[in-house]
Amino acid sequence: MLEAAALPLPLPVGAIFVGPLIIGAGVLVLIGLGAMYLSGGRKQTRRLSSAPGAPGMGPGGQQGQSAPVDPRDSMPFDQLRQQAGSLLVAADEAVRSSEQEILFAQAAYGDEAVAVFREDIEKSKGHLRDAFRLQQQLDQQPPSEEAQARSIVKQIMEHCEELDASLDAHRQEFEGLRDLERSPGPAVEQLDERLTGLGQRLQQLHAQLPELQARYEGEPLSGLEKNLHRTEELLSQARTQRDTARSAAEEQRTSDAVVAIHSGEQGAGQAGELLDSAEQTISQLHDARKNLDVGLAQTEQDVAQARATRDAGQAPELAGPIAAAEAAVARVRRTLDSEDRYDPLDLLLGLELAHRELDAPLNSVRDRQAKDRRAREMLQTELLTARNQVQSSQDFLRSRAHRVGTTARTRMAEAERCLSEAQAFAETQPARALDFATQAKTLAVQAAQIADRDRAEENLAGSGGFGGFGGSGRHWGGGYGGGNGGGYGGGYGTGYGRQRSHGRAGRRMMRYGMRHGRRRWF
Repeated sequence: MLEAAALPLPLPVGAIFVGPLIIGAGVLVLIGLGAMYLSGGRKQTRRLSSAPGAPGMGPGGQQGQSAPVDPRDSMPFDQLRQQAGSLLVAADEAVRSSEQEILFAQAAYGDEAVAVFREDIEKSKGHLRDAFRLQQQLDQQPPSEEAQARSIVKQIMEHCEELDASLDAHRQEFEGLRDLERSPGPAVEQLDERLTGLGQRLQQLHAQLPELQARYEGEPLSGLEKNLHRTEELLSQARTQRDTARSAAEEQRTSDAVVAIHSGEQGAGQAGELLDSAEQTISQLHDARKNLDVGLAQTEQDVAQARATRDAGQAPELAGPIAAAEAAVARVRRTLDSEDRYDPLDLLLGLELAHRELDAPLNSVRDRQAKDRRAREMLQTELLTARNQVQSSQDFLRSRAHRVGTTARTRMAEAERCLSEAQAFAETQPARALDFATQAKTLAVQAAQIADRDRAEENLAGSGGFGGFGGSGRHWGGGYGGGNGGGYGGGYGTGYGRQRSHGRAGRRMMRYGMRHGRRRWF
């Protein structure tokens, strides 16, 4: 067994914000390592394989030549896996930043103008999903042979390279579409409109908060309050960048204006995501309250059926689950009858768990049609709690920004995939959908736990850098909006939305990075 493959690799990412147009030293380290093994290694392999004298190339080949060797095959496995983890984190960040860049371009130029760039994003997401699926396989079911594990890691790296190629496919066209260096003024006004709309949404959510605080308590409400507070901070920072960009544009300091525009857009994008999450939380709290009534009725109905089955002598093992379900029902009714604040999602989860313990033995005496009916009835509640857990874990990981390592991101991606599968099978295969929803909740909880553990380990180590990534302490920029060289990681990939700067403008941007590159956002 490979111990390195069997154990999750903690890869905490330092939460240091760097201006979107600045390439950090950590990125240059990745260029030196990743590009050599990903790009150069395979190109060299192809050249050797196609050479006339290479083995297996036909009658013209010379005897005694050795087969081409992939440089990654001689790299220590732990180092190879660590490098793949770094690339995977950078790829994830590139896709997210690229989506934000596309949103601003879409608002300015319309859906048709950005259609081809959205296709690039979707292709990149496909590669990212495949890479996370392989990482999940490596974490959960590590191969017993190092060669097999090494092959999986290399596939992860190849998906990252293909993702980079997808983002780079129309990068120049995107830069030509959104030439901020030529005319930053319209982008400043567009940013101002976006911030105004976000501010109005924030006010509307604040207006609903007192009523929610009077009725509910618990983690969902606490998370909502934190989201709103963090949104206020992000909008304040984004407005400052908007004002800086406007002044720089008026003074013809276009490079400084571009830096501020991208910083403001990034903050606006993050604020928009948090507002979306806050709105979903409010909706889920109300839905959970409604589903409590439905859940009570369903549980009491199944308790009655289980009693009849037990009394008929068909399943004496139902006695314990019946008692637990009755206790859960009593707890929910007692809470709802009181005037105390409560967590509807927590009550719903407790009722669901007790109901599931009852359901397992009860299902053994039901026919197939009854099982599908029961699964369909339970599915809406299970999907609701799964969506809430996935969203809650997403918020938790998002709050730690770039300090989230590969393992936590992988669990999160798998949770999102399982939730998507549950929704896809909800109508045709409710039992299967129910299983996927349960898996989504479990994986989402694991993602948050691993992310919290990574942060704790980083705090104990006293490190502000990448930890497992080499300790550079730099922010991974890139994608549609990467730095000089663009892409995720800068230089390793290109991507859209960031002009390469030269001469005096480039030096000004580098000075901006020296002054502001270590400002912490989180």
